[in-house]
Amino acid sequence: MDFIKLMHGKGNEDWHNSAPHGAGPDMGLKGASIGLVNNESGLKYMLLIIRRHIKMKNKVLLLLFLLSSCINIYSQQFSFKAKKDFTWTSLIGKQYYISKDEILCTKNDDGIGFSNPNDATKLYIILYQADNPKALLINIDDVLFTENNISISEKTKNAFWVPSYYYEQLESKDDRFSIIYKNEPFWKSWKNQYENAVTLEEDFNLGYYGFSDFYLFARNSHKGKGECCFLVKTESSSEDYIKYKVCKMYSNAQTYIESTANPQEKFLSLYEKETPFYIYLTIDGDYMNVYIDEISEKTLFQTLIRTTPEACNQIENWIKGKSNDLSKVVMPKHGNPSVQTEVTKTNATNVVQNKTMTIKENLKLRSGEATSTQVLTVMQATFFLHFP
Repeated sequence: MDFIKLMHGKGNEDWHNSAPHGAGPDMGLKGASIGLVNNESGLKYMLLIIRRHIKMKNKVLLLLFLLSSCINIYSQQFSFKAKKDFTWTSLIGKQYYISKDEILCTKNDDGIGFSNPNDATKLYIILYQADNPKALLINIDDVLFTENNISISEKTKNAFWVPSYYYEQLESKDDRFSIIYKNEPFWKSWKNQYENAVTLEEDFNLGYYGFSDFYLFARNSHKGKGECCFLVKTESSSEDYIKYKVCKMYSNAQTYIESTANPQEKFLSLYEKETPFYIYLTIDGDYMNVYIDEISEKTLFQTLIRTTPEACNQIENWIKGKSNDLSKVVMPKHGNPSVQTEVTKTNATNVVQNKTMTIKENLKLRSGEATSTQVLTVMQATFFLHFP
């Protein structure tokens, strides 16, 4: 048979006209072989049937790929266990009961967000019950991440952590914004987004970080713009070291994407990262270094300072040019925070010459230099002074 003729033959001939008698659209390879034996048109028809089988095979492969993708998407869902019995009430007043130890799951791109832009200490997570398609906005502290079983230090959890460049700005004598502009460049192009007149200083709010067993967050200094929450699994933890496995990143309770308004400059490098990846925290006194993927100078993501809500308020007021009391801001220290003493009461027995004076003191041991810092303990001390 002339295969050259087959390849260059009647290119415009309809395959229905050239098919052998009895060879219809549903004819299999066995029937097509008759045409192959008898004439050239039969071979063409057989090739057509083969093409159809190949197309069907490709469709099956595509279906398997889509099925695999669906399985992969489903595998990205995360489950949480309720810590107690509680009721969630929707905006229209409908109540949903969640029982202790009930398993709730994330779905699609829903995740962790801030309950109130003015209070980044309260976070919620969007979860779903097994038999209820309604999205429930659950207080994140009412559930446990089922993949996590390691807790971090309470000292780390309870502290406010702010970027160190705020303290660098505080130490600057020239201005109140140059170092902030360098680290948060979106303020350079800031524009009033409200109907009422507002200045940059009024729109600025001190950004800070928070850490927990299965989540961490970074609140941008421009509230509602670029907040970032991480769903994590704690893989290792001590007083001065934490290793997190990042399962997913969210912004405003949705999957974190590059289009998020006014992202912090340092977060841009995380947009293109695929989860899971790792975050390492090393703590040295009041300082914390945050690293991505490994602990090295080149992977240092941010340096944070341990502080308090009151100190944050005073730093923020200073940056805004408002009345402030910087004596309430304790400068950070490396290593264990120094313990300061404060005399609160003195009972002295006056004596004459060649006598001994007895002094009793109540001493408060604080975690920092300022009198506004936490009192660790109170001790009574007695001193004897001899006057010759």
